[in-house]
Amino acid sequence: MPEKTNRQLPIALTKSQRGVVDSQQVIGKACTNLNQRILSTKLGVKCPVEFNNQTDLHQAGVLITIPSLLYQGLLRYEDDFELDNVYYPTSSIFLSLALLALLRVNTLSIVESIPCGEMGRMLGLDRIPEVKTLRKRLAQFSEKSDVAIWSNKLSRDWMEANEDLSAILYIDGHVKLYYGKNNQLPKRYVSRMRLALSGTTDYWVNDVLGQPFFVVNKVINKGLLQTLKEDLLETFNNEIPNQPTQEQLDKDKYLHRYMIVFDREGYSPDNFYDFWEDRIAVCTYKKNVTDKWDESEFKEYTGTLPFGTEQTVCLAERGVLLQNKGSKKKIWAREIRKKKKSGHQTSIITTNFKLPIVLIGLYMFARWGQENFFKYMMHEFGIDTLVSYLKTNIPATTTLINPLYRNLENKRKKLTSKLNIIKTKFANLILQSESFEDKEMEKYLLKKQELQQEIQGFEKGIKEIKEQKKQTPRKIAYNELPENEKFDNVINQRKHFLDTIKIIAYRAETAMVSIIKQYMNDSHKDEARMLLKQIYKSDADLMVNKENKTLTVRIHPLSHHKNDRILEQFCEQLNQTQTLFPDTDLTLIYKLGSS
Repeated sequence: MPEKTNRQLPIALTKSQRGVVDSQQVIGKACTNLNQRILSTKLGVKCPVEFNNQTDLHQAGVLITIPSLLYQGLLRYEDDFELDNVYYPTSSIFLSLALLALLRVNTLSIVESIPCGEMGRMLGLDRIPEVKTLRKRLAQFSEKSDVAIWSNKLSRDWMEANEDLSAILYIDGHVKLYYGKNNQLPKRYVSRMRLALSGTTDYWVNDVLGQPFFVVNKVINKGLLQTLKEDLLETFNNEIPNQPTQEQLDKDKYLHRYMIVFDREGYSPDNFYDFWEDRIAVCTYKKNVTDKWDESEFKEYTGTLPFGTEQTVCLAERGVLLQNKGSKKKIWAREIRKKKKSGHQTSIITTNFKLPIVLIGLYMFARWGQENFFKYMMHEFGIDTLVSYLKTNIPATTTLINPLYRNLENKRKKLTSKLNIIKTKFANLILQSESFEDKEMEKYLLKKQELQQEIQGFEKGIKEIKEQKKQTPRKIAYNELPENEKFDNVINQRKHFLDTIKIIAYRAETAMVSIIKQYMNDSHKDEARMLLKQIYKSDADLMVNKENKTLTVRIHPLSHHKNDRILEQFCEQLNQTQTLFPDTDLTLIYKLGSS
C-alpha cells in the first residue's frame, strides 16, 4: 500500500509537543501574512477592508464614534494625503490614529502594548499598523501635503457648519514644556506652574463651547497680540462666515464683523484702536483696576449661553475713553463690572456695542471653558507629548529678543527690587529717629549713612545698566545669536498632523456628549464624558450580513442598568444616520448586547 504524502500528526503527542506544533503553525501563519503584505506593497496592492463575524472583540465599543468622526471630516480630505505603493489605505491610518486618541493612547509607543490583531479586526484589517509603520506614514503625510492647509480647510468647514459659534472666537496661549537637554529653547512664564521654563507656545482658537477650530505653534513667542496680527486675523477675515458687507459697515458705525475674546495679556488700547479700524470687536479684562463703583449702579441680569446654561450675574456699565500714555490713538469702549457676593468687582472692556450687557458678561467668563479644554486635552489626549525627535531649522531672518538685552533687564529688575527694600528700611529708620535718645543718636547716624551709601550704590548700578541697554539692540535676527545659544524648532508638521487628528477626535466626542446629555438626568449630565469612555472600553461583537450589506456592532452591557438605557437610545439615534463604514458598502448598525 503506497505511503501517504500528508501524514496526520500522531495522537499520542505530549502537551509540550502539541504546544510546539501550535506555536509553529501560528508563526508560520504570521510569516505568510507578513510576506503577503510585503508582496502587496511591492505590487501596489492595498490591504482590503473585509469584516468577519467576531465575538468579544476587545474595546470594540469605540466603533460607536465612527459616525461622529466622519461627520467632523476625518476622511473628508484624505485624497490630499494619498500615497502609492503602500499596504494600509490612508483611511485605515486616519481611523487608527483617531480611535487610538479616543482610547486615550497618548503616545505612539504605547501602541506596542495594545492587542494589534483585535483592534485590526474592528477596522476590517488583519492587524493595525505597527508603531514603525505609523511613524513612517506620519512622515510621508507631512511631506506629501501641507498640514496647515488641511487644518485650515477643516476649520473653515466647522465655522460654516456653526455660524453662530464662529462669530465669537476665544484665543489663548498654552505653553508646551520641553524637557530635552540637547536643545536650549527660550524660556517663558508658565502660569500653571508659576515658573519660567523652556518650551513652545500653542495659540488655540476655540468657540464658546470650548470646541477647537485650529492651533498655531510658536517656538519664538512674540506675544498674543503680535500672533493675532501676523498669523490669525487674515485667517479669520477669510474663513468666518456671514460677515457684514462693507456697505453695511458704512451704514452702521457700531456694527462689527466678529468678536475675539482673550485674557489680560492682550489688553492694549492702541491695538483695540487698530482692530476697530478693521471693524473687529474685542473683549478682555481691564488691567490695573484700583477704583470701585458704587453698589447702586449694579443690577442682576439673567442670560443663557449657547450650550443652554442659564446664569444670573450682577453687572454695571459705563462708557470709557481708552488711550495709552503718550499715544494719539483714542477709542471709546464699554466698561462692564461684574460684582461677586464678596463685593469684589471684575472689570471687562469691550468694543462690541451690539450685544446686551448680560451676554458680554457671560461670554467673557465663559473663557474659562478654554482653560478647562487645555486641562482636559493635556490629561486625556496628551497634547503636550512629543511626537517626533525630528528638529527643523529656524529661518535666519526671524527676529527674537536679544539675550544680552534680556540679561541686562533681569539685572536691572533685581537691583531695583533690592533698592526698594533699602529705601523702605531707610524710611522706617527716619520715622523712628524722633524717639531716639542722645545715646542712640550716634548709632542712628551711622546706620543712616550706611543705608545712604547702599542706595547710592544701587542707583549708580541701575544707571549704568540703563546706559548699556540704550547701546544694546532689544531685538536681533536669529543668525546673530551666539552659536552656543542657537536652538532648533522641536515642533514639526508631524506634531501638527497628530494634533489635528486629536482636535477631530475631541470635537467628535463633544458632539456625542451633547446627544447623550439629552437622555441623562440634570444631576448627572456632567458624567457624559465618563460614560462615553466606559463605552469605548467595552467589548463588542461584530456581525456581518453580506446580503443586507450591514455591519452590526453589538456592544456588551455596561456596569449600570441606567447607562444601558442611555446607550440604547443613543444607538437608535446613530442608526438613523445610515453611516457606511469607510471603504466598504456595509451600513453600521449599533445595538446593546442584551437587546
